[in-house]
Amino acid sequence: MSEISFTRDRRGPCSWIFNILWLLLGGWHLFLTWLFAGLTLCLTCIGIPCGWQVIKISFFLLFPFGQTLHYSHELVHDPGARCCMRSCNCLLNIVWAVTAGWILAIQAFLTGVLFCITIIGIPFGIQCFRLT
Repeated sequence: MSEISFTRDRRGPCSWIFNILWLLLGGWHLFLTWLFAGLTLCLTCIGIPCGWQVIKISFFLLFPFGQTLHYSHELVHDPGARCCMRSCNCLLNIVWAVTAGWILAIQAFLTGVLFCITIIGIPFGIQCFRLT
């Protein structure tokens, strides 16, 4: 399974303002839902790797503006190892989508639709759609 890492983009005070508004207007429930899903996955030995990645994504959802998500297989230069990592990721993504991923995707989509109703909420809706 590839590792998820984050890099901060230096975008200045606008990203902080957006992050605070995101947290106040509804980003907190996405954070709590993903965190709970990650902790639930960590209850089983098999689910610990997936649960740990979901917990990382939940902390990304706490302050999403000004951050970029990276997967570790993008940093591998050997084509054979990259292919193997992508195959494992594909299999785990299918398992994730069948078990709990579809519920979190529906939540993110519906939250994005609600954000996009207002003009001010469109950037927040786009963040939700990026998650879906």
